[in-house]
Amino acid sequence: MEFSTLFSKDVFHAREKFGFTQAEVAEIVDISLRSYQYIEQGRFVPHGGTLLKLIYLFDLDIDRYREVLKMPKRD
Repeated sequence: MEFSTLFSKDVFHAREKFGFTQAEVAEIVDISLRSYQYIEQGRFVPHGGTLLKLIYLFDLDIDRYREVLKMPKRD
């Protein structure tokens, strides 16, 4: 599975779990509604700050993406 697909599914399910609308999340992380919709659709991977804001907002486990990104674990 690609990172964009995994991340989009995680963000979608987390948003529903927390009860946010797409517009609310877009406002919180300071991006357009369309950009956020593209993230949920897996059509766009957010960069830097926006990626971190979404991870922190939804308390996502960043280690979950390590294998998909083929990143080795550090000791």
